[in-house]
Amino acid sequence: MAVRFASRSAALKVEVQEEAEAVKAKSIVRWQGSGPKEEAFELYPDRGFDKALALYRHKPPWTAPAPVMQLSELPGETLFVLADTGTSLVVFCPLANLAYGVVASLRGSRRGLDDFELVLHIESRSNDGVDEIDTPVLLIMECVNLGAAAMAKLAAEKVAQTLRALGQPLLLRSEKLLPELFGRWGWCSWDAHGVGVKAEHLKAMAVKHSPPWLILDDGWQEDVSPEEWRRWLHTPQTRHLARPGFGSLQDLAEALRREGSALLVWHTLLGYWGGVAEGRGFSVTRRRPLWPGGLQAGCPGEVDVWDGDFYTLETEEDAERFYIDFYAALADAGVTGVKCDGQFLAEVLVGARRAAELAHMQAEAAKCIGGRVISCMAMTLPCVHGGSAVLTRVSDDHAYPGVPEDARSVARHIWHCASNSLWLAPFVHCDWDMLKTGEWHATVHAAARAVAGCPVYASDPAENFVPEVLAPLLLPDGTGRVVPCKASAVPIDRQCFLDPVSSAELFWLRNETTGGHIAAAFGLCDTGGSMMRSTLFPSDVGEEPESCACLQVELCGPGHAAELTARGWDVQLHFMGFMVLAIAPILSLGGQRVAVFGLARVWNPTGTLAAPASASGEGLRVTLLSPGSVQIWSEGTLALTSPAGPVILKPGLNCVDVADLDVILTGLAVATALFYSALTLYLADLRRNVRPAVSLAFLAKRTVLSATMSPFSGLLRA
Repeated sequence: MAVRFASRSAALKVEVQEEAEAVKAKSIVRWQGSGPKEEAFELYPDRGFDKALALYRHKPPWTAPAPVMQLSELPGETLFVLADTGTSLVVFCPLANLAYGVVASLRGSRRGLDDFELVLHIESRSNDGVDEIDTPVLLIMECVNLGAAAMAKLAAEKVAQTLRALGQPLLLRSEKLLPELFGRWGWCSWDAHGVGVKAEHLKAMAVKHSPPWLILDDGWQEDVSPEEWRRWLHTPQTRHLARPGFGSLQDLAEALRREGSALLVWHTLLGYWGGVAEGRGFSVTRRRPLWPGGLQAGCPGEVDVWDGDFYTLETEEDAERFYIDFYAALADAGVTGVKCDGQFLAEVLVGARRAAELAHMQAEAAKCIGGRVISCMAMTLPCVHGGSAVLTRVSDDHAYPGVPEDARSVARHIWHCASNSLWLAPFVHCDWDMLKTGEWHATVHAAARAVAGCPVYASDPAENFVPEVLAPLLLPDGTGRVVPCKASAVPIDRQCFLDPVSSAELFWLRNETTGGHIAAAFGLCDTGGSMMRSTLFPSDVGEEPESCACLQVELCGPGHAAELTARGWDVQLHFMGFMVLAIAPILSLGGQRVAVFGLARVWNPTGTLAAPASASGEGLRVTLLSPGSVQIWSEGTLALTSPAGPVILKPGLNCVDVADLDVILTGLAVATALFYSALTLYLADLRRNVRPAVSLAFLAKRTVLSATMSPFSGLLRA
């Protein structure tokens, strides 16, 4: 029997749909009533849960994970819950009906056990022409034999189906194309220079390192000071383009273009933090935020940071004209994309419905710059269910300008990004934020982004930038392309409910690639010098024992590779240590078992394959995104030939240099291949005027070949 939920309120109705196969049941909780108001309703399950993971708004713009043992412990403003009954998983998805401005969240109940409350923020008034609203507000789905990530994806599809039936145009990640530019590495000015950024900072970075794209972050529009942060956060936008003294945005874009770099600029959804100033030709209204009760109770200090006066565009016509004019001016100046910030503010200033409309207008206007938008501070339900965002930040800031990043901040960032991606990855492409290549934690962040499947961008001053940190994240062809994943990294299923910052247990992330899988273990708990040990099992990446081979990735030399058996792959690490594993399917070729991992000297080898490797009577086919040295594991000795000559695969890990993107390695008799290899060395010695170590006769005798054998007769006669 599936878990059943009930409420004593006549305003709530729980509709249960029994389903087949993996989904045991889907429940839709509907609410009937009117607003505006904030109201809470208790819900009671008919059985208990063993544990749960809540993703809640720990700050107004951001969600964070909170493992709990009972649903009565859910924090306020919880937007996603994954719970374990012991025999099944149950996911809870509050909904945002933006037509009526009804936004749901969850919180624990004072009654204890697994009772919880459904909290509704309702904006619609009777003068909207709606006497009473009847809308779905919560989706609950129970599944068996389905992993956490697969279940979250299925739940997102059900959410989209439910909201689309209401006329809400919610697109999923699979329906959103990530702009090609974000598939290359970039740079952002924020952590490097803060609001003191100058055009010279970007020019220096472009001249020395030529990143394919650079973000001119906060500080270019208005003359603000980080010391006066309250005034800064409430300063309205007074102009479209750069502040006095910054220089011409058009000249900056042209200077960067000459170095092969594209310019993106930062702004907020409101214009600047405080909105749009009066006297700009737009009708604006001064407002103060209306905070949900869950935020006021859960993070009063963070609410206080953002409390104050803001200026919002009054009419739909003004808002639409503002975005069109703003983006047209940016496009004329040569700007090719934006980082749009502060989306959460619109929700508490003008309401969820209006906030979603503003985000849609902004996204439409951004089409004139190719739709290249990074959405920041957009981890609220109206932002996610509004469907306008394509690429979204999935964590709080883990570093700040001029503030050293400590180990706990690094650990918390990796945990939060991975856990938040469980909820967000089905809806958007996930952005794990910038990293500093010149700091002690650079390689930890780099390894995390290799498995994350996210854009890669740094934030160091030009003189401190270390390109060697980013090189293993990129294809070796010099194009600046990031080695891709197929999805976003999430925790392995058995660790979704883990707090790895407080538990002395390695934290495993996994992702899929064209060539197989990538997994990485991180030591995120400060154990005071004690080693942490863990094992990755085939089931952790959805594979059967002995169907795959595993490579322990090393950048400075050949790593260790072997069959991934039921006993798994053991790893031991200290705090802030990490280990990256590449996992590739085992193929059968010429009676031998082989696995193609992809290119060497990158953190994500299986991501360098353009298509899965295949074996047939024709040979072993390897299709790559870039030429390079291909890593191949072989169970035994196998002789192959390539366009460049013979290849002898020895037992274990082998590296084969490949100059073409599509190569077929065909079978060759072992003796023939050995002779060909020795002959190549013999002829090389002759060219260098070095006396060969052995004679041709000796080579022929040792390999039981005659000088008339067709593959070599011409060479031998010569």
